[in-house]
Amino acid sequence: MSGPVIVNNPDSSGNNNGLLLGIVLTIVVIVGAIWFFSNQGGGGSKDGGGGGNNPVPTIALPKGT
Repeated sequence: MSGPVIVNNPDSSGNNNGLLLGIVLTIVVIVGAIWFFSNQGGGGSKDGGGGGNNPVPTIALPKGT
């Protein structure tokens, strides 16, 4: 019987790059989702932040109707 076999693989440290990339991409996706859903309540930025300052148009009907 021999002792335990120890394998010295110098390329094994490269596997951490995939782990770090996965962590970074996960954080980016979570931050993007939070940003997206936080802007949904205000109506987005296309209409001036919810349209609170936009007056409602009125229709003037002729008299007698």
